[in-house]
Amino acid sequence: MKCMFCNENILENDDSLGKPMTVPGRGVAHSYCAEKDLNKKRIFGSVHIADLEDDDLLELFELVQTEVKERIA
Repeated sequence: MKCMFCNENILENDDSLGKPMTVPGRGVAHSYCAEKDLNKKRIFGSVHIADLEDDDLLELFELVQTEVKERIA
């Protein structure tokens, strides 16, 4: 069985690419490969950051800043 991102064998004992995982609706992958793909696509949770309108992105930015400030205080 091969990783859908790097095409390496996913069942080998070498954990340098992370543990095997299932990517829902897509296939199997190494955990590090799947995380790298999400970062490349700028996806956090179920939010596709690259697809946000400019106004929505700015609102999200402000909400995150406010939350960070609240947690630090």
